[in-house]
Amino acid sequence: MRGIFVWLMLVATAATAYAAEAARMPNYDRWKDLPSQTLLDMGNAYWQVDKADSALVCFTILSNRYNQKQSQKEKRIFCGATTAAGSLYAFVFYDYQTAYQNLLKAEKIATENHFNKQLANINEIMVAIECIQMDIKNNFDYKPAVLELLKKAFHKDVDSDDYYGACVTFENMAYYAMKHQQINEIASELQMFCTLEIPDSIGFRDFNRILCDAVLEFRDSKYLEALILFAQLDNNLERKESQQRIAIDRCMIRVFKYVTLLSLHRDVEALKELDKAEEIALENQLNDAIVELHRMKQKYYLARGNVALAKEFEIKFLKTKDEFINRSKLLSVEQQQFLFELEQMGEEVKDLEAQKRMRDLIILGIALFALLVIGALVFLWRNYQSTKQRNLLLFQKNQELLALEAQEKERKAQLAEAKKYKSSPMDDPAKGELLQRLYDIMENNTQIYDEGFTLDQLASLVGSNPNYVSQVINEKKGCNFNTFVNEYRIKEACRRLSDTEQYGGLTIEAIGQSLGFKSRTNFTAIFKRFTGMTPAAYQRMARNGAIPTPSSK
Repeated sequence: MRGIFVWLMLVATAATAYAAEAARMPNYDRWKDLPSQTLLDMGNAYWQVDKADSALVCFTILSNRYNQKQSQKEKRIFCGATTAAGSLYAFVFYDYQTAYQNLLKAEKIATENHFNKQLANINEIMVAIECIQMDIKNNFDYKPAVLELLKKAFHKDVDSDDYYGACVTFENMAYYAMKHQQINEIASELQMFCTLEIPDSIGFRDFNRILCDAVLEFRDSKYLEALILFAQLDNNLERKESQQRIAIDRCMIRVFKYVTLLSLHRDVEALKELDKAEEIALENQLNDAIVELHRMKQKYYLARGNVALAKEFEIKFLKTKDEFINRSKLLSVEQQQFLFELEQMGEEVKDLEAQKRMRDLIILGIALFALLVIGALVFLWRNYQSTKQRNLLLFQKNQELLALEAQEKERKAQLAEAKKYKSSPMDDPAKGELLQRLYDIMENNTQIYDEGFTLDQLASLVGSNPNYVSQVINEKKGCNFNTFVNEYRIKEACRRLSDTEQYGGLTIEAIGQSLGFKSRTNFTAIFKRFTGMTPAAYQRMARNGAIPTPSSK
C-alpha cells in the first residue's frame, strides 16, 4: 500500500507541473527559441533599465541550454548568463542559496574552458556576497578578514586584466577602508590603481580616478580637499548601468562625506549626509545598506552620549537586520512564485520532449489518484498514530536514561573540579574579592552578550588569570563558565521578552542573537533549562500579565 501511495505522490507532482504549463511566464514562448547572443543582449538591456524579472528570464533560458558539445563562443555566452543570474539572485532577490548555485555552475564552465576574465568576475560577486554575510554576522564592525577578501579580489581582477571588475572591487575596497578609517591597510592597492591604464570603454573610469584621489587626500589628512573631490563624484555617475547601481554609489558617496566631515568635527553636517544616504537606500530598497546605516547612526549617537537616540537606532538596527536575514532565506509570495516558474521553465528547456510524451500518462494518473487517495490517507493516518504512540514510549525511556547519565556526569565533574583546584594559592578573601569583580562585570558590561564571548575575555575584564576565574566560578557558584554567563544572558532575555515597548518589534530569534546565542534552537534550549519554559511561552505570559516585567540593570 505504501508503494502505491509513493507512486500516487509522483503522479500528483507531475500533474501539478502539467497544470502549471498553461500559466507559464509571459514572454517565455516568444523568447525560448531566440539566438543565444540575442537573448544575452536582451537580458543585459533589461538589467540596465531595472527590469530584473525579464532579465532573469533571458539569463535562465541561456543557462539551461548549456552542454559540453557547444562552441567556445556559445559556452562563453552561457557562462556570462549564468553569472548574471547569480548576481541578480544575490543583489535583487536576496536569494543567496540560488545565487551560489548559479555562480558555482558558472565557475565550473569558466574553469573547464579557461575563461579567466569571467572567473575573476565570478569571484568578485562571490566575494561581495561573502562580505555582506560577514558584515551582517559581525554587526558591521571592522573585521580585517573582510578587507583581505576585497584586496585579493582586486588583485585577481588586475592580474586577469579585468579592468571593469578591478574598478568595481576598488570601489568596494575603498568604501570598506574609508568607513572604518583603515586607509593605510590599502596603501599598495591605491598606488596600484593609480598606475592602471584603464581603457576609455570602462564607463566609470573617471569616477574611480576621482575616488582614488579623494581617498589619498583623506589619508594625508587633507580633509577639505578630500571633501571637494567626494562632492565631485555625484557628477561622474553617467555610466551605462542600472539605476540601482547608481543609487548604491550615491549612497556610498554620502558615507564618504560623512566620515570626512566627522574628521573635520562638523558633526551636524556629517549626520545630514547619513540622513541623505538613508533616504536613497529606502527609496531604492537597498536593504543591506539600510541595516548598515542604522548601525552607523547608533554608533554616532552613542559616541556623543545621546543614550536615548542610540537605543532607538539600536532597536531599528536589530529589527532591519532581522528582516534582512529572514528575507535572504524566505522571499515574498510573489517572488517565490516567479522563481518557481523559472525552475519549471528550466526543466522544460532541458527535457521538453519528455514532458510531452508523459502528458497522456499524467491525465490517466490524475483520474486514478482521485479514486485512491482517500484510502491511502486513511491507511497512513492509522500507521502514523501507531508509530506516534510507540515513539512516545521510547522517548520517555530515553529521557529517563539521559537524566541518570547527566547526574552521574555532574557528580564526576564536581569531583574532578575539587581535585583540580586543591593546590590553588588563592585564599577565601581573594576569592570573594574576585567574585565581586565578576558580579560587577556581569551586571554592567554588555560584552558578555557578544557571540563567542570567552573565559579569557572575562578574565581580562576583571584583571585576573583565566584559571582563577574558572576556579571561583566553580567553587563559589557551583557551575562552569558557560552556565555562569548564560545565567546573566537569560536574565536579560527575560527583560527584553517582557519589554514590548522597546523590543516588541523583534523576533525571538533576533533577541537571542543580540544576546550572543548562535541560533533560535540554542537560545530556546538554554532559556528552557533556566526558566522551565520556552521563550515564546514566557513572552506570552509576560504580555498577559502573568509574569512581572523585570527591571533594567
